[in-house]
Amino acid sequence: MNAPFPFFGGKREVTEAIWARLGSPKQYIEPFCGSCAVLLAAPAPASLEVVNDLNGFIANFWRAVKYQPGAVAAESDYPVSHIDQGARHVWLMQQRDRLGAELQDPHWPGDAQVAGWWLWGQCSWIGSGWCEWDRQVPHVSDAGRGVQALGKVPHVSDAGRGVQALGQVPHVSNAGRGVQALGQVPHAGNAGMGVQALGKVPHAGNAGRGVQALGKVPHAGNAGRGFLTSAGRVAWKWLHELAERLERVRVVHGEWSRCLNNHYGDTDTALFLDPPYRSYGALYGAEAVADEVATWAREHADLRVCLCGHVGDYEMGDGWSVVPWKRPRLTYSGSSTTDKEALWFSPPCLVPRETGQLEMFA
Repeated sequence: MNAPFPFFGGKREVTEAIWARLGSPKQYIEPFCGSCAVLLAAPAPASLEVVNDLNGFIANFWRAVKYQPGAVAAESDYPVSHIDQGARHVWLMQQRDRLGAELQDPHWPGDAQVAGWWLWGQCSWIGSGWCEWDRQVPHVSDAGRGVQALGKVPHVSDAGRGVQALGQVPHVSNAGRGVQALGQVPHAGNAGMGVQALGKVPHAGNAGRGVQALGKVPHAGNAGRGFLTSAGRVAWKWLHELAERLERVRVVHGEWSRCLNNHYGDTDTALFLDPPYRSYGALYGAEAVADEVATWAREHADLRVCLCGHVGDYEMGDGWSVVPWKRPRLTYSGSSTTDKEALWFSPPCLVPRETGQLEMFA
């Protein structure tokens, strides 16, 4: 089971190696959840699972999918649009104060519209810059205020400027971007192929088939909006499957340290710590916390802990093991660090029969 969106720095390719060492804990904690790749890859759910993210858009997405998967699917069911992407970006950024406050209530079911629109943009936006939680709301009243102006055609001849602008040209050439692939017949069994094919028109010319064809699912949140597209139906199924998995998962928003309470301790508690890397913290839109996280991990080496970083980032001490691994080429992490990834495991972690460097090319 995978997240329905691409995510910078995700660990989907190495989840098997992580769980081989974390085992089957009673409690699982993921303070920097992002795409929840490790949680979703767990061989079996733990009795108590807690995920957290400082980015409220991410936390709201998982909260809303848990409680309102159909409504989130409906809100994400929209064609790729340059103008709408810019306008939605501005609107979403204006929701942060309200969203952050609402997320403090553990029983709040999330905002489905914000979740669906964020998902739509996360899959069509190129590079970084989409709904970064701690950044300023883009200036939209004066087109002369530079590359953040609404609808500004981005500068594309310089990779250091171009695609980070507001209103950037949506990513439509690669079906592997999650729920916003262009013209792709949705593939329900592959999270990388997306659920937002553009321009898939339902067969409506035959009264014997019409809008009831293909098991079309009505828009769950608003009867006036009619039916979901073929892509939307796949999103509906995908998000409902995620909601079933998230049924007992606690979704938290805030600083990473607020979700570290453990009720079982020792080998019955596992933590996956994937903070913004020391070298690239700014790309995540967050202050550098990697060293603080590593210090906490050293002080709680009696738990099963997996810490992520680049080779050479940390000296964790006696009993810790480090497993280097290689990212696939051509990922959102770029090519310069694909051979420098590493996982640190605390002493209580299991030791698989086969150890050594992990090479991930899938």
